[in-house]
Amino acid sequence: MIKVLIVESSTNNFLKIERILSDATTKFVAHQLSEISSQDLLALEFDLILLSQSADRNDLSQLEAIKMLEVDKPIILLVEQPDPLLEEKAIQCGADDCLVKNKLSTEFLTHNIVRAVQRSHNQQQVAKHATHDRLTGLANRYLLHEHLEHAISLSKRTQNQFAILFIDLDKFKLINDSLGPDIGDILLQQVADRLIHCVRETDIVARLGNDEFAVLLENCGSTRDIALVAEKIQAFMANSFVINNHELFLTATIGIASFPECGLEPAILIKSAELALHKAKEKGRNNFEFYTSEFNREARFKLELEKSLRRALINGEFDIHLQPQIIPHSETVVGAEALLRWKHPRHGFISPAIFIPLLEDLGLLAGVEGWVINQVCSFGKKLTDKFGELRFSVNISGSHFKTGNLKENIYLALQSSSMDANCLEVELTEDIMIEHVNDSSNILSELKEIGVSVALDDFGKGYSSLSYLKDFPADILKIDKAFIDNLVTDKRNAAIVDSLVDLSHKLGIKVVAEGVEEKQQLSQLMKIDCDYVQGYYFAKPMPVSEFEEFVANRRKHKRLIDSQLSQKSRPVQTDKLL
Repeated sequence: MIKVLIVESSTNNFLKIERILSDATTKFVAHQLSEISSQDLLALEFDLILLSQSADRNDLSQLEAIKMLEVDKPIILLVEQPDPLLEEKAIQCGADDCLVKNKLSTEFLTHNIVRAVQRSHNQQQVAKHATHDRLTGLANRYLLHEHLEHAISLSKRTQNQFAILFIDLDKFKLINDSLGPDIGDILLQQVADRLIHCVRETDIVARLGNDEFAVLLENCGSTRDIALVAEKIQAFMANSFVINNHELFLTATIGIASFPECGLEPAILIKSAELALHKAKEKGRNNFEFYTSEFNREARFKLELEKSLRRALINGEFDIHLQPQIIPHSETVVGAEALLRWKHPRHGFISPAIFIPLLEDLGLLAGVEGWVINQVCSFGKKLTDKFGELRFSVNISGSHFKTGNLKENIYLALQSSSMDANCLEVELTEDIMIEHVNDSSNILSELKEIGVSVALDDFGKGYSSLSYLKDFPADILKIDKAFIDNLVTDKRNAAIVDSLVDLSHKLGIKVVAEGVEEKQQLSQLMKIDCDYVQGYYFAKPMPVSEFEEFVANRRKHKRLIDSQLSQKSRPVQTDKLL
């Protein structure tokens, strides 16, 4: 059956053509369109267009309008009278043929329609074979190259990353040689089908030859997202293939190159992916490897950390260090900030600036923070029983608010440890405060009702909105280290810190100065009546056992100083035990 779209304003003329087609042995379905409409042309299904000549015999605007819409169907122009010059012009404009209306017969019209449709189909097949793999129907190397050029151009405008994955089928040659090429061809077709289902519709899957495939991931996100696609492909390949009662098993080795880090041209990106594939093969089958530029070495390092982080809590690799918080005038230890530390089995201690964001990306941070809360309450109970009241602060992330179980985690930790709620403090950064202002205010207000303190961390580093500070249920404000660093040398900086301390006190909020590293900074903070200080001047973060010893030694050896005599200068004291 051939569907014919007849563009004819006259209903009588349309019916004449329809009658001619109805007598043909080939089945036709005719649909009339009185005038060119882009909406109708794009919506209707048809195999060929019969375009009736307009009243102005030299006017080919309708033909030009159809071609402008890039309608990939043959067009036959029906003219009133033979006109070689007009026919030549029509062919140049995109018509496949020109037929005279009064010479139309069933056989003649049918023959020309069938020929035009068949010729169009053949041309499409030739074009497809030039750009697609005949066995699998996937893009071939030529088309992949064109898609890479387009992806590079688009990425330069949007700054989005894309990646190319080269995939080699392990043991395919053994299967092909032992069971024959027919089984091998079916296996390749099934592999192609699985690859298509592994990726998005917008991604490009190509067969490069024999048992090598490629996947172009446009706008692919982070390195971890690329690695997840590689792992998904390997998982799909790991399931058995059943062909003619043969159960076959394959694995896939993958090399990955990303733009722009691994090359700025298609040929270089392809070569980078191939080199990465060879390196992956050196490690053994069923591996994937990123191209070994400096960027990708870092990417592989992060991927290794991500895999390790999933087991770090179970393996006991996390630890908690405490950094003392001290009253500046008397140098009395009043508590400590609990800081998470991770000792990787291969790489040693990893900076929190690296692994904390990875925990959040993996969705593990809230769970780890729950563990921290439990640990702090457990050892906090022992320390407060020994030394009296101490306050331990725990950093809370925005993801912990999103999970909705922060309050429950704290209640259970306090209950199981029997630690007084007044000894626990939760710290939030101001960006979390602003993002979760409604949810956090309700939860924190409930925590405050049972005695848990609330601290606003890194104040001044972000938005620093005083309206949020007014409404937020904070007990303590922590001034960011960036302000303390220049406290002595920058008068404007000193004025800001002075104002923050004064404002906080008027709002009934106590102040902790973070990052105190010099005696002059401490003296300045004492002058403006800062409540607490924290920093390397007194102590670095330390394991819980060392913190216990630190507090014991300070209470044993410190000299009690009359606060009324130490308003202007810090008195001489015994050597600090750091």
